[in-house]
Amino acid sequence: MRARRKSNESWLPTRSERPKRTSGAGPGAAPAVGGMADMPARRGRAKRLLPWGLLCLVLVGVGACSWFKEKPELSAEENFQKGMKEFEKEHYQNAIPFFQKILENYPFSIYAVPAELKIAECYFLDEKYPEALVHLQGFEELHPTNEQIPYVLWMKGVAYLDQFSTIDRDVSALESAQREFEKLRSRFPDSPYAEKAEPQLRDIRAKLAEHDFYVAHFYYRAGRFQAALPRFERILEKYPEAGIADRALYGMGKCHYFMDETEKARQAFETLVRTYPESRYRKYAERFLADLQEGRFRIVSQSFRMKERFFRWLGYE
Repeated sequence: MRARRKSNESWLPTRSERPKRTSGAGPGAAPAVGGMADMPARRGRAKRLLPWGLLCLVLVGVGACSWFKEKPELSAEENFQKGMKEFEKEHYQNAIPFFQKILENYPFSIYAVPAELKIAECYFLDEKYPEALVHLQGFEELHPTNEQIPYVLWMKGVAYLDQFSTIDRDVSALESAQREFEKLRSRFPDSPYAEKAEPQLRDIRAKLAEHDFYVAHFYYRAGRFQAALPRFERILEKYPEAGIADRALYGMGKCHYFMDETEKARQAFETLVRTYPESRYRKYAERFLADLQEGRFRIVSQSFRMKERFFRWLGYE
């Protein structure tokens, strides 16, 4: 067993064949690679390089920050100038962000109030009337003594007016427009915008009168004379200059006739003949008064439909 074991270990070098360990760097000695002898030198070099490495990291960090740093904010004046350039090109939606930046970043600058008005004006000129009205109302509440308030009131009136469609629809937009124009006229009578609002006010009043007549005639055709009469009367009281007062008087006379209120019908037709001699309804009013005088209406049934047929048979409109 011992001989076989030697045979198995014969690949190992014998003690005399192994190289001797040298403690110095004498002649013929192999240089020590990665040994403990050069550790102090390494530490020295590392200490000398450390500051330079830190400096490089700092410089790289600064460069990275400057690379990703956002562009500096425009000043209030620069934002206003850029917004006005877009505004003058009629690029209203492009102008709004510049004016908005002023309100967000420079709310106390001299450009803040003009920017606020310009935002409202952009929406107004772009015909975005609901948004315009929100901003115009806010401007009026925040700056009630601002010199641009007449212009603001005029824009509000136009914004309401342009949202109105036809007389057979809701007229709340017309009424709001009338309120703004009348406020403008009463508070700033010498403003050029008050003068500018006058024809628009006349147009509004004419439309409101037409709406009342439309509703009154609807009730009249339905035989609801008690509901029709107040509408006709309101036209005479509120909109006498609207150009349909003669039609309203004629409608009142017919309502009174069909309600068996002959004397009131007579008064309405007499007023029509006397006040509106050029009206196309004058001949009907005069004929009615003549027929009433001769007693033709006494033979008519109390039925509304029979009365209406007889009325038309006599040639009335």
